[in-house]
Amino acid sequence: MPAPSDALAGISVLDLTRNFAGPYCSMLLGDLGADVIKVESPGAGDDTRQWRPPEWNGLSATFLAANRGKRSIAVDLDSEGGQGIVRRLAAKSDVVVSSFRPGSLDKRGLGHESLRADNARLVYCSITAYGSQGPKRDWPGYDPILQAESGIMSLTGYPEGPPARLPIAAIDLGTAMWASVGIQAALRTRDQTGVGGLVEVSLYETATWWLSYLIAGYMGSGEEPQRHGSGAPFLAPYEVFATSDGDLMVTAANDDQFARLCDALGFPDLATDPSYRQNADRVANRAALHDLLQARFLERPASEWHVRLRERSVPSTPVRSVADFVEDDQLAALGMLVPLPHPDVPDLRVVGTPLNLDGVRPTSRRPPPRLGEHTEQVLVELGYSPQEIVALSRQHIVGDGEPS
Repeated sequence: MPAPSDALAGISVLDLTRNFAGPYCSMLLGDLGADVIKVESPGAGDDTRQWRPPEWNGLSATFLAANRGKRSIAVDLDSEGGQGIVRRLAAKSDVVVSSFRPGSLDKRGLGHESLRADNARLVYCSITAYGSQGPKRDWPGYDPILQAESGIMSLTGYPEGPPARLPIAAIDLGTAMWASVGIQAALRTRDQTGVGGLVEVSLYETATWWLSYLIAGYMGSGEEPQRHGSGAPFLAPYEVFATSDGDLMVTAANDDQFARLCDALGFPDLATDPSYRQNADRVANRAALHDLLQARFLERPASEWHVRLRERSVPSTPVRSVADFVEDDQLAALGMLVPLPHPDVPDLRVVGTPLNLDGVRPTSRRPPPRLGEHTEQVLVELGYSPQEIVALSRQHIVGDGEPS
């Protein structure tokens, strides 16, 4: 099992997030060694605890995927006592990560300015749908909403079909990464100045970033990007081809790769044909080239073509399922699936952080928490007496740590 990272050891993170973007951000910080305390609502917890199926031993697989390395404390943020607990936590934290709508936490006295007034060294990260300014700042938004609004969905799928949602939460996960980058930059600045700061990221801005080269293309040419299925508008061939027994993704991203592809397919003269010699020629004659190559690919199975292309260093792969991918030898060799036994899911394995530090993949050894599992422990650390903890529980200001 990978060793815990000490890159952010000694950094305490107060996690006031839910759903995907925020929890993935705080999970990344936990993988890098930070102590993350996740605040959840008593009784229900993070929304993703209810996002099921799929389940793993009765627990939401979605929640399990995004919340390792954290301690959970169940606190009612709408109560004065709960707000007091969060303020005490923030006063001793290095980082607060929130994913509430702009102004929502300010009404509870838990906004950036209020918490920084008690802790000038605090790095406060706000994750929102549309950002903190502009006419849409108060609009609610989830990953698929921003996929649709930004134009990403209009580019996903095949020209003859309807727009399609990316089946991965690319905007949420991208926002999580940008938030973690911003937090670490702010911590570095704090090392130099002694003062914390405000980090702001949004799903809207992340969606814009993913579109950066497509936006540049549109602004430069005036031509609106279109759906190309598995292909790309500026490269050919760069797409899926049907074979005699399945689909094969082939990417000839330069003229040399195209020449080697032609050799593998038994088309020695195609690479020098004026219609296909350079990438711009191939893009201009994309349809004819596709038909020519497709007819040849249908003559043999995907595995045989894959071997031929790999021998000539032409990037290709059979199109596989997630079930196939999980059993891939390369995934095992990289140690990307990390065993992380959970009291309710003894066979739990999680996807590790996709980076290595000095040859070690930093992944927390703390399993995803039960709802409110660490409430009493954290309150004791904050200096609450046993009697105060009992009173808070009786008033339903904090949860009792029962399994979710």
